[in-house]
Amino acid sequence: MRMKALLGGVGFAALMLLGSAAPAQAQPWDRGGGCYERIQHAERRLDRAIERFGRHSDAAREARRDLEDARDRCRHRDHDWGGHHDHHY
Repeated sequence: MRMKALLGGVGFAALMLLGSAAPAQAQPWDRGGGCYERIQHAERRLDRAIERFGRHSDAAREARRDLEDARDRCRHRDHDWGGHHDHHY
């Protein structure tokens, strides 16, 4: 009898724990578009260029530029600064 109560309690606790989990959502910084992945890729590319060719190499400068471009694209995509959406009537 005691074993059934213990197993029932453990089962109920597991059900409550699993049932209360929040659904997965994209983080605010990565809703659509894969910005986070693009930035991570550009950072890895910069790290590789620095390791292979040195911090001040042409490859590292190009990788830094690509990283900054990826960050800018994501920044502007997430924060619409107006542009074609800015209608003046």
